[in-house]
Amino acid sequence: MDVYSLATAIIPDTTVEFTATLIVAGLSVVLGILALLIIVVKVYGMIVSKSQGANMRKNKKKANSAPPQLNIVNTPPPAPAKKAAPVSQGISGEVIAAISAAVYMMEGEGAVVRSVTPVRTQTPNPVTRRNPWAFAAITENTRPF
Repeated sequence: MDVYSLATAIIPDTTVEFTATLIVAGLSVVLGILALLIIVVKVYGMIVSKSQGANMRKNKKKANSAPPQLNIVNTPPPAPAKKAAPVSQGISGEVIAAISAAVYMMEGEGAVVRSVTPVRTQTPNPVTRRNPWAFAAITENTRPF
C-alpha cells in the first residue's frame, strides 16, 4: 500500500493587498446596506406622509361641507340666592370667591360652601413630615420604568 499525506493546514494570506481588499469590501458592504436602509425608511416616510395628507384633505372637505352642529342646552333658571359664606377671620371676599368657584367647577351645580376657615400651620416635625425635595427625589428614584 501506498501512503498518502494530505496537507490540511490553511495558511492565511497576510499580504497588504489582501488585507486592504478585505477592509474595503467589508466597509462597502456595511455602507451599502446602510444606504439601502436609509432609502427604504425615506420611501416609507413619503408613503405614510402622502396617505396622512390625503386623509387630512378628506377630513377638511367633510368639515367644510357639513355645517357645524351646535349643541344648545337649556340652562335651568338660577337658584334663589342662598346665604353667602361669611367673610370672617381676615379672609378677603376675593379668596372666598376663588374657593367657591373652584368648588363649583369640581362638584357641579349643587355644591355649597358653608364656611371658609384658615388652616393653622405648625412647625413641621422633621420626623413625621418629609421635606418636599426629599419626597420628589424618592418619587423620581422609585418610579417604575
